[in-house]
Amino acid sequence: MTTLVTPQIRLFEDRDYPATVAVGNAVYVDYPWSVDAARHEDSRFDGIRLHLRRYIGEVDGRTVADGEFHHVSNMYHPQKFWVAISVHPEHQGRGIGRALYDHLMRELIPYRPLVLWAGVRETFPSSIAFAEHRGFREVRRAWESRLDVSHFDPAPFRAKAEAGVRGMEIVTVASEQAADAQWLQKLYDMHNEVAADVPQPEPYTPMTLDEFRRRWFDNPEYLPDGHFLAKHGGRYVAESNLFRSIELDRVLYQGITGTARAFRGRGIALALKLRTIEYARVHGKHEIRTWNDTLNAPMLAINTQLGFVRQPAWITYERTL
Repeated sequence: MTTLVTPQIRLFEDRDYPATVAVGNAVYVDYPWSVDAARHEDSRFDGIRLHLRRYIGEVDGRTVADGEFHHVSNMYHPQKFWVAISVHPEHQGRGIGRALYDHLMRELIPYRPLVLWAGVRETFPSSIAFAEHRGFREVRRAWESRLDVSHFDPAPFRAKAEAGVRGMEIVTVASEQAADAQWLQKLYDMHNEVAADVPQPEPYTPMTLDEFRRRWFDNPEYLPDGHFLAKHGGRYVAESNLFRSIELDRVLYQGITGTARAFRGRGIALALKLRTIEYARVHGKHEIRTWNDTLNAPMLAINTQLGFVRQPAWITYERTL
C-alpha cells in the first residue's frame, strides 16, 4: 500500500533549476532538456504582462516535484493560465501532485482566473485521470511525428518542390542577418500571419517584436542556419525552422512550418521541409521531431507524405472556473 506524504512546498528559487530539470527529465524521458534551455524558457515571463509562478515540492529535503502556473504568450489573457505539475516517478501516487495542485489553486486566487489549461501525453493515464477528476476537459490534440532522416529519399518530392518555389529565393536567417537590415521586422510580420492560422484553443495574440527576438533568437537551441525562408520580391512568404536538442545530439526539433496566405497551396512548405531534412542529414542528425494539431490537415498531410511516423498525441485540457 502506497504511503501518502505531505510535501514541503516553497517558492521556486534560481538555485532550483538543476533539481527541477532533473525531475522533468525523469518524467519525460524522451524529451530531456538542459538548465540553459529551462532558463531561456522562463525568461519570456516579464512579471508585468506575462506572469510565471513556480513552486517546489520537497520530501526529506529533496526536490521531488514542481508545479507552476503561467500566462500563454500566443493566446494571452490576463486571467487565463497554463498549469503544469511534475512529480518524480519514484514519488508518484503519494499525494504530492494533489498537494501542489491545491497550493496552485490557492495562489491563483488573486489573479481571478477564468480558464486553466494543462497538457497531458495520452500515454499517461494517471495524469489524464488526475486532470479529469478536477474538472478539466479535452479541447485539443496534437500529434507528435518523427522522421528517420537516414532512410529518407527526397527524389519523389523534388519536382513539386522546385515548381512551388520557382521564381523565389530560399535563404536562411543566418544569411539574412548579414544581408538585410530589415530581416527581423520582415520575419516578424510574416511569422504573425502564419502563426495566426495555427489551430489552438484561443485566438492568436502576437508577441511584441522584442519578445519575438528574445523568444526565438536568444534561445540556446535555436539554429539560424537551420531556419529556412522563402523570399519573393524581397518579402518573406514562408518559413520552416529547426532547433537542436542540447541533451539529444542526434535529434532536431521542428518549430513552425508555414506559408503566408496569398502563397499557400503551391508546394512552398514542402520545399522548405526538404531543406530542413537535408540540413539534418548534412549535420549527422538521425531524427526530426515535430508536433501538429489534429485540425492542421495541410501540415499533417505533408508530414505523412514525407514519411513522418505518428507518435502518441499530446492532449490540451481546459477547465473553466
